Amino acid sequence: MAFIETLLSLISLLSSALLLHAAIEGPKPITLSLIHPFSPHSPFYPGNITDMEKIDILIQVTNARIHHLFSMMRERNWNGSSEVDDIVAIVQYTGFYFVAQVGIGSFPPFPGRNEKHYLLMIDTGSELTWVQCEECNPCFPLQQPNFPYKRSQSYKPIPCGDPTCPTPNQDCFQSFCGFKISYGEEDPPTSTAGAIIKETLTFPSNFGGTESYNNLFLGCGFKNYHYEFRQPNKIGGILGLGIGDTKNLPFLNQVGKKRFSYCLLNSEHTNSQLCIGGAKMVGPQVLSTPLLRGPNEALYYLDLQDISIQNIRLRLLGSFSGGSAIDSGSPITFLLPNVYARVRIGFVQYFDRFHIYPYDSGSRPRDLPMLDLCFPNPSGFDRYPTMTFHFRGADLVVQPDGIFAFGRNYFCVLLKSGPATMIGAFQQTQHKFSYDFELGDRRQGEIGALRFAPQDCGSPASDFCG
Repeated sequence: MAFIETLLSLISLLSSALLLHAAIEGPKPITLSLIHPFSPHSPFYPGNITDMEKIDILIQVTNARIHHLFSMMRERNWNGSSEVDDIVAIVQYTGFYFVAQVGIGSFPPFPGRNEKHYLLMIDTGSELTWVQCEECNPCFPLQQPNFPYKRSQSYKPIPCGDPTCPTPNQDCFQSFCGFKISYGEEDPPTSTAGAIIKETLTFPSNFGGTESYNNLFLGCGFKNYHYEFRQPNKIGGILGLGIGDTKNLPFLNQVGKKRFSYCLLNSEHTNSQLCIGGAKMVGPQVLSTPLLRGPNEALYYLDLQDISIQNIRLRLLGSFSGGSAIDSGSPITFLLPNVYARVRIGFVQYFDRFHIYPYDSGSRPRDLPMLDLCFPNPSGFDRYPTMTFHFRGADLVVQPDGIFAFGRNYFCVLLKSGPATMIGAFQQTQHKFSYDFELGDRRQGEIGALRFAPQDCGSPASDFCG
């Protein structure tokens, strides 16, 4: 279990966890290369594990994610703001998130690059970017020295009560602008507290250049309790890509970007891509649906209206009244119990016509993944169905590779029943998604638009932000 818990805290996003190498040139968008967590090139490579073990890791990551998000709704910190609550889950309890190499601070007169580099997990549900700093007590294990904030020439403290402090005065850390993070249901809880400072962040380019952003809000984690990491731990903190509910704290706003996009691949041998900024996504295949706020402010919500299996509508109208989230932190899609039951029946009915029947408790082999709906896989069978999510104004058609996990002689449906509907990362593969906050009708409660289109996510990233 120690290996699994540590892996859950280290590997990153969408059925393909990822290491990001930033590539920024002058005023251009930030282009990032995403490395699959199970790739030997990943710093979190788990070694030679079986396909079933990989699937079980995905499932445990998803269970942990949903557990965190809905305990978080019951116990809010930071005066009800959820963007910081979500940070702890990313570091401690979830996997399959982007990991970015980010330069922090300024340390002349050393030759060449004068920033210090840290791997930060990217969280699309968090405004706050933070790193563990020197003088922390207690600290979570970190392979490199904690960030020496006082020695950085670009470090600027923010006094408690200063009008530029983006958090309430009750969250002050000693005499400085501060933040607090707590995971709601664990006893004792995993938690972080610290000061918010202003610093310079620098992204290394794949082509040898760099781009720096000055005077950004950065959290210094000084009190970090009950983190469990397998040594050596390489994660130093969080890079927040959420929009939150404030204007000046989100990273996107601070660096002047109005959108971000990603294209995810479930292959362990080819890099995926992420872009912060870039041009508006257009093209004949591009579809658009509104981004909405929902019950959990840490998540992006969509108006999901129905689901189809191989073009057969399940007629689920009215089943998504609580909203449907799209979550890059959940590898597998969750569906409300009544929705999952209907979808399950739909898959069973589809395969019944081919005389393929699901395993029951008596016939189920012992070496199957921890998924509810699994079938024997007949030799030569290739008529697997698509699954379509019908959003307002746009249909996301998921191909079989994004629906099923295939073993040597079985296949399983990568869906789970849960307390909410969340479209997970595995079902987002082989599409480019763009979260565009310049779009959307604010009068209708829209915070932006999600644009997407099918794309070969393994293709070169040279024009990905174009």
